[in-house]
Amino acid sequence: MEQLHSATGIIISGGDTELYQEYIVGTKIGAIIKTLYLEGVPVAGFSAGALISPNICVIPPIDNRANEHLFLQGLGLINHCVISAHFSKWDEEKNLLAALAKTNLSLGYGIDDASGIYFKNERISETAGQVYFYYGTE
Repeated sequence: MEQLHSATGIIISGGDTELYQEYIVGTKIGAIIKTLYLEGVPVAGFSAGALISPNICVIPPIDNRANEHLFLQGLGLINHCVISAHFSKWDEEKNLLAALAKTNLSLGYGIDDASGIYFKNERISETAGQVYFYYGTE
């Protein structure tokens, strides 16, 4: 925890999204990450790390043992959107649209492999690779 407190950048890599959500979100680790983020420390999330970053962590059926669309608490680093990783590879358009409808959020981002979105103050500052934008009802 002491090392995390002194981090000047944080990377949350890919892995088991359900376990990341369980062991990071709502824990002391998650609280430290969010505090540092609010203080301006950059946080990068890849795959599972990206999925747990918004206020609502949406895990598609392909990415969990129950094979269901899961809607769990996220870290809350970005509050206005739903993120879908491996977008084209996992054919996630239908799941992203369903997630937008269920959450009533205003934006959905589909991010392909080897692609990314860079946010600053919850606004997109840059994209890299192939990113898809979907608009909800909020």
